[in-house]
Amino acid sequence: MADRHAWTKAAWDNSISSRCWDYTPYTDGWDKCPELRADGELRQIVLTEQALGSVPDWAQQVAAKSINFVPPCGHYLFPQPQWEVVAAIGSGRVPPLIHSCFVVEGARKRELMDYCLCLDAWLAGASASDPAAELSALGWRKIDWAAACQGLWQTLGTRTELKDLLVERLLLRLRWWVKATVSDDDPATQFGRDQYLGSYTPTGSPSAYSNRDRQFPHFRLDKLPRMQAIANRVAALTPHAKWFRDWMNEWWLCAPKAMRFLERMLWAIGNERPFETGRTIPDFLLAADTWPAHPQAARWYGQFISALDAWWHDGPMAGDVAREVSTRLGDPTPVKRWLVRLFARKLRRLEENGEQFASFVRT
Repeated sequence: MADRHAWTKAAWDNSISSRCWDYTPYTDGWDKCPELRADGELRQIVLTEQALGSVPDWAQQVAAKSINFVPPCGHYLFPQPQWEVVAAIGSGRVPPLIHSCFVVEGARKRELMDYCLCLDAWLAGASASDPAAELSALGWRKIDWAAACQGLWQTLGTRTELKDLLVERLLLRLRWWVKATVSDDDPATQFGRDQYLGSYTPTGSPSAYSNRDRQFPHFRLDKLPRMQAIANRVAALTPHAKWFRDWMNEWWLCAPKAMRFLERMLWAIGNERPFETGRTIPDFLLAADTWPAHPQAARWYGQFISALDAWWHDGPMAGDVAREVSTRLGDPTPVKRWLVRLFARKLRRLEENGEQFASFVRT
């Protein structure tokens, strides 16, 4: 008779613990992922789940939604999304809107809209002082707009047909992000209503990635005839057309350092070539206040992950972060302990990917 607690493909596939690994190698499954099979901590988590006998529906939802969709990059709202998972475990309720990929609040959109105005002005042939004057009076953020606009104009340099096309394409992509993403009080219906950014469909929005029981509109920017015309002409002008297309398509407004990546893209446009890995790009957009400060984020994350570990095995809970974790989780139960341990393993697995999340949370 087979051991029902053996670490096997069947044990993994039948577990709730297997349902929360988006953006990790574990989505490849048991047969294709040797890291999964060798994960001793995950094996213990599955054994803990089996010892529960049955997993209540609310806990299944928390695992499959809140833990599964914890932002793989950290998110510009960090650490709000991470706190939301703790609150979901403690309350037994998944929030109405999970703050993960493609969820962007109005303030973030307005930050980007100010930069779109700058690019519009450049494309229109205005001087840097023109948008600077408007943004100094009316901009969402109170920064040195004269310096930011001057830095942008210097970075883009002398106008060429290729630069004009790339800036136009970038503007369309940026404005799609403003129009198409959702927030708690905006299901992609409030921003960009005066801009046609592709054919409308009532469903299919990327914003439904982490909120699949909701319906949000979608705008098919990739099918926009002007986008296709730009792509064809850019391909005729530069051997780097694919690089520019891919980088623009992979830019995400919800990422912590979205504006820093925007600076890199604008530098590449100004130089009409990709930037080299390791090249230092000046902070000409003065955007450092638009992302969580790294030292504080890394310090908070270290305290947070330690508090999760301490909570599920009854360790000491010291410090403000640990006390907040304890408060939000409430009284311990076997189901909560299993979920907290599962959440901690998911965070560490994202960190082990060695990508943006790792650089964001490691000191």
